This record gives sequence, C-alpha cells and structure tokens, in this order.
Amino acid sequence: MTSNPAPWDSTAAWRRFRLEAKAAEHYPLSYAMYADQTHRDTLLETLIPALLYIKAVAILDDSLELWLDRNGHRLSPQYRDDLNGRLKFFGDRALLTQVDQLHHVRKRRNGLAHEPATSCTWQELDRDANIIESCLVSLGLARATRNLQYFSECSALSGSEEPGVSFCRTFTYGVKEDGQTSLEISWTQKFLEDEATREEPREG
Repeated sequence: MTSNPAPWDSTAAWRRFRLEAKAAEHYPLSYAMYADQTHRDTLLETLIPALLYIKAVAILDDSLELWLDRNGHRLSPQYRDDLNGRLKFFGDRALLTQVDQLHHVRKRRNGLAHEPATSCTWQELDRDANIIESCLVSLGLARATRNLQYFSECSALSGSEEPGVSFCRTFTYGVKEDGQTSLEISWTQKFLEDEATREEPREG
C-alpha cells in the first residue's frame, strides 16, 4: 500500500527559503575560512538573487493557490489560473491589501525569467521578499521570519585514520534563528600523505 505524500506546507517552504537566502547572501564569507580572503563573484551576484527571487514568487503563487483551495474558492472564467489571475481575484474581493505591490513583484519575476537584461540586487530581493512575507503572514500561510544570523567556522587540524590521509579539518557555515542553528552545511578538507610530506599543514 502506497502512503499519500504529506501536503505541501507553505510555512515550511517560506522558512526554508529565508534560511537559504540568508546563507546564499553571505557566500563570500565561506571563502575566508580557507582562502584568507573574500570577494563577491560577478556572475554569482547576477544569478543568485535573481534565482532566489523567482523561487520566492513561486512560493507566493503556490501559497495563494493553497489558500483558495482551503477556503473553498474557485476561480471563475474571468480569472486565469495563474498568479496574475489569483492576485486579481484577491484584489477584487478585498482579501489582500498588498495586491498592487504583489503585481509589481510578479512583473519583476516575469522580467527576471524571460528578459535576459533584467537583474536583481540583494537589496531588491530582501525588499520584495518582505512584501511577499507580509502577504503570507496576513493569510496565515507563513510565520514572520525570526532573527537570522549567518555563521561560519573551521575546526582545528586533526589526525586521520583514513588510508592515505594524514590530516583533516571541517568547515561549517549556516544560519541561526534566534541563536539556534537551523541550517548547516559542512565539508571536510583532507591532506593526503604525499601533500603532508611536501608541506606540513599549519593552524590558523
């Protein structure tokens, strides 16, 4: 017997988006852990905010569709079954006060998805994500984002029992919510025996 998949959770989806966006915005700090320097990559600065913007609006669209279904609303033929149609429905029935702002967000998303010259900064992403969040919270589809803090750390060098590996250390970065770790990414750097012979790894 195949169990039914769990229903999509707008609150969890939005929380995950906020955590990932916070971690992604601070990606240059991850370099500093092992390269002793940091910089913002021109290509990543163009791509990451735009992709996150598109994802944020996708969550908005799915969340509004979920709300309509939960509350027994069906779009009449005058409303297209897309984000534009749903926003018009919410606006005509005064179900949301941010409809004009959300239409602006929708058009910006369309530009990012279909017009190669359109770009998005981290500041613009954060501003419009706040607009989306205000809408979702007002409809009970998400919770207000808690205090998010990016962190990164590197462990001390330690010996390794793995064949061919002399030393290793672990790099970790992620995001904390109100001081509690909620998103964590880590990887291990390994010093092979022949590398250790050529150059003894140093702390710091």
